[in-house]
Parts: sequence; C-alpha cells; structure tokens
Amino acid sequence: MAKRAGGESLAVSVYLRLRSAILNGELPPGERLKAAELSAEFEVSLSVVREALGLLAAKDLVQVDRNRGFRVTPLSLRALTDLTEARVVNEGSALRLSVQRGGVTWESEVLAAHHRLAAQPMILPGTQVRRNEEWARAHLEFHHTLIKACGNEVLLDICTRLSDAAELYRAWSGHPGEQRHRDVAGEHQALADAALAHDADLAVARFEEHVNRTREILMECSFSAERA
Repeated sequence: MAKRAGGESLAVSVYLRLRSAILNGELPPGERLKAAELSAEFEVSLSVVREALGLLAAKDLVQVDRNRGFRVTPLSLRALTDLTEARVVNEGSALRLSVQRGGVTWESEVLAAHHRLAAQPMILPGTQVRRNEEWARAHLEFHHTLIKACGNEVLLDICTRLSDAAELYRAWSGHPGEQRHRDVAGEHQALADAALAHDADLAVARFEEHVNRTREILMECSFSAERA
C-alpha cells in the first residue's frame, strides 16, 4: 500500500475525504462513484481508490453494484426501520447490562464522554449544513461508553457494526432543515442522567426514544428514499 509522510496510507486519506463528503451531503445517497474520476481528482492510483471504496463499503456508506461499480448507499425506509429495530434490541440490551454492571470508573467515563459531546456544536460555526466531525466522533464515543460496561464483547461488536450502518442516517437526520426543533443535546443529557442514576429501565426507554426520533425525522423528511 502506498504511504504518505507520517505513515498514513493514501487509501485511508481518500477514505476520510470521501466519508466526509458523503456524511455532509456533498455526495448524496445513490450517487455513482466512478473510480477513474476519483483517481484523477485525488491524484492517486485506481488501486488506492478501490481500497478506499472498500473501506467505505465496510462501514455501509457505499454499496457495490454488480457490474455497475460503486455508489453511495441509498437511504431506504425499510432498511432504516430494520436498522432501528436491531439497534433497539441489541444496543438496548447492552445498555441495560452496562447500567447494571457499571462501577465508578464507568461512571466517570460516561461523564467525561458526555462533557466532550456537549462541548461541541453539531454544525460547524459559520456554516449552515456542514456537520462538525469532532461532534460526530464525540457522539459515537458517548454512545459506546454508555454500553461498554456490559461485559459482552460479542454484543459490543454487534452494536458497533449497527452503529456504523446507522451513521449515514444520523448525518441526514442531523441536517438543520431536518431537525424539526429537536433537542438533541437534551436527549443526550437525559440519557446520561438515567444511566448514571443506574436506572436501567429509564435509560433503555430514553435510548429507544432517541433512536426512534431519528427514524421519525427521516420518515417525515423529503429525501429520495428507496421503498423496498
């Protein structure tokens, strides 16, 4: 694999640039991704582009169409419903176990993760639509920290894969035009409060409300979705 100064691979660099473009709506759902054009744009080889697209496909941000190359994963109402249900079942179970088993160390980690999340704006200052990548990373870390004390590595792996698959939907539901006056920060605070109070029933209920709200927003908005 070709390397950049500092050891960062060219493929990872291209992956990160394409990921940002996808999650910020510059490459919309369903958009065809032509390897030759991307190779010329980024001034890298076709093999580097294909590797980057493979990394995106592993995160469910890109799909490989037989004989037709790559495209940004389309938003699908059916897929969103299935994904939300799977997250409620699996991440909800992991959260319940984590709240029941988490000790003082876990509590301090939840507090720290929530503090980092609350300190970041969702949208970059001075822009109307560009998502703050620091917020997005802090968001993933917060949700992972909530469930990390569950003590079940298999369940954590499932939750991570489902969270990766949900990232495109989270990004689109977070666009300012789709917020519908949603208080995302308030939802995270309420979730953290319930978890830190070791109220497993309330924490799971608030998590379910949180992810279902994302689904409701996307089902209400006017994006071009496949209805399978």
